[in-house]
Amino acid sequence: MKSILPVFVLFIILIGAGCKKEPGEVEGVVMQKIYDNDFKYLQRIQPAPEADVFLAEAGTMAVIDRVRTSFNGLYSFTSVDDGNYLVFVYSDDTSRVANPVAISSAQFEVKAGKIVKLDTLYTFKGIGIEKGNATISGKIWLINYKKNGYEIKDISLAQEVDVYLIYGNHKSYDVRTRTNYDGTFQFTNLIKGDYVVFVYSEAEDAFGNLTGATEKVAHKKHISITEDRQEVFVTDTIKTF
Repeated sequence: MKSILPVFVLFIILIGAGCKKEPGEVEGVVMQKIYDNDFKYLQRIQPAPEADVFLAEAGTMAVIDRVRTSFNGLYSFTSVDDGNYLVFVYSDDTSRVANPVAISSAQFEVKAGKIVKLDTLYTFKGIGIEKGNATISGKIWLINYKKNGYEIKDISLAQEVDVYLIYGNHKSYDVRTRTNYDGTFQFTNLIKGDYVVFVYSEAEDAFGNLTGATEKVAHKKHISITEDRQEVFVTDTIKTF
């Protein structure tokens, strides 16, 4: 009996080791919905790289692990014990009330040795109007009138004239540029959305004659950018004495 006991103990140890539970894993992907800063116009949807993803207990919301997404938005939690969990990431707040806000998955259960694949999490991010790939360009002509306000003196290219750009329903202009020696101007790297391009000109009456009023008027062009690399060319004229 003495010679059999050590073998029996070793057998029990091996059985115990074979019955040891393997931890579970959790996998998923985080995508990013890119909007303008007003969160009105969706620009694109792309993977969210280098985003912090948190694994939390479902009942207490206590964070037990954190990982970062890869360049393609993928993440993975390994060595997760049996239990009920959820994952969450932080995002810009589309209501612009708080920033940031937590975007959470549904509650899920992890079992030993199993891989849980979660639905895609979508975060939201607002960007400025010069974070895109579209272009608005154009040419401005200057009509010089004689002092009587109705006889044209000459027409030339409008050099060094301020041109303004408004995005959406903003109350004041977002970007300003000046025309070149040949009257051309350009706004680059624009996101998708609705714009107003305008220049100031002398005030005129219903017949097109200059009134000589001190306050100038804005000549506006309404433009919609609907494609990522869209190019729009506009022309206009301004009048002066």
